[in-house]
Order: sequence, then structure tokens, then C-alpha cells
Amino acid sequence: LNLDRKKLVKKLKEERFIDARKISEIEKKCRENEETANIENESPEGRNYTVSVAVPGSILDNAQTHELRTYLAGQIARAAAIFEVDEIVVFDEFSKTTEKLYGFTQNSNILMVKILRYLECPQYLRKHMFPLQKDLRYAGLLNPLDCFHHFRVTDLSVPYREGVVLDKSVKAGRGSFVYVGLHKVNQIFFFCVYSFAKEAWSLRQES
Repeated sequence: LNLDRKKLVKKLKEERFIDARKISEIEKKCRENEETANIENESPEGRNYTVSVAVPGSILDNAQTHELRTYLAGQIARAAAIFEVDEIVVFDEFSKTTEKLYGFTQNSNILMVKILRYLECPQYLRKHMFPLQKDLRYAGLLNPLDCFHHFRVTDLSVPYREGVVLDKSVKAGRGSFVYVGLHKVNQIFFFCVYSFAKEAWSLRQES
């Protein structure tokens, strides 16, 4: 009996040792996979492709009120942000002939573009880039998308921020004052102007 008991105890110890070794191997593989994933996420190159989604502007015509149309466009923007869509193409599915026959207009397309541009813009720049207008009267009720380029005041370690040049007088050769969403307005001596500024200015002219 003692011999059988010793064999049984020895067998149990071996099984426990094997199980512990398997668990340690699994944990090691998990750590390696996490490290690999972190390295891939931190890669400065990013992905080598872009994702585009085409949406008909007439989808907003299904909503009964302007508030619901704004909410619907916000849901489309949120889904695109979650799935990391790079571009949303708003197309007009009605030709000029169809518009003359049935009375459809392009208002829904313009509304969709305005709301998507508003949500894509960082929150601290919206009051500078988008003046008060009828089409965006309910846009303030939408939840923020919290995209990668939507930085908060506390995000001080980011290397780049989008900003707007303020109309403040400065001495010659002293650069410009740029608001980048911080408590203090920064004076920039060298900066890059992207096409977004030109698009935003054209949007102000349209409104």
C-alpha cells in the first residue's frame, strides 16, 4: 500500500509539474505576442493602405427632422472612426434629370459633408473654423469622436497639434500667434499650413 501511495504521489507531482510548465509556456507566448503587437502598433510607418467608404447623402432624407438627420450623420462618423476609416466619400445618387422630375435637391449631401467636417475637426478649433450656421445647430449635441488627432488640454507630450493662426499683431520677423488648444497661446516662428485651412476657409465662405 505504501508503495502504491508513493507512486500515486509521485505521479501527481509530475502531472502538476507538467501543468505548471505548460502554464508558464502559455504565459510566455502571450507576453511575446503582446510585445510583438506593441511593436507593430508603435511602428512609425503605419499601414500601407487606406480605407475609404462611399455614402449617399440621400440617406439623411430617411430621417424626419433636422435633429435626427444630424444624429444619423454623427452615427456614420462614429462608425467610421471606430473602424479607422481614412476617407468618407459623400456622393449624389440622383442625376440632374431625376432632380428635375422628382424634385430632389443636394441639400442632404451638403448637410452630410458639413457635419462630417465638423466632427472631424478637433473640438478646440471648431469655434474658429465653423461659424454659427443653421445646418450645424444640433451638431453640438453629438458625442465627440475622440479621434487620434483630437487632443485634450492635458495632452502635452504629443509632438504635433493642429492649430489656427490668430489675428494678433506681432513684430516683423517674430512669427505668428497660433491657438493649438492649450491654456496659453503659442507664438510660432516656423509652421506648416496644410490644405485643411484652405478647405475650412472655403467652407466659411459658403456658409
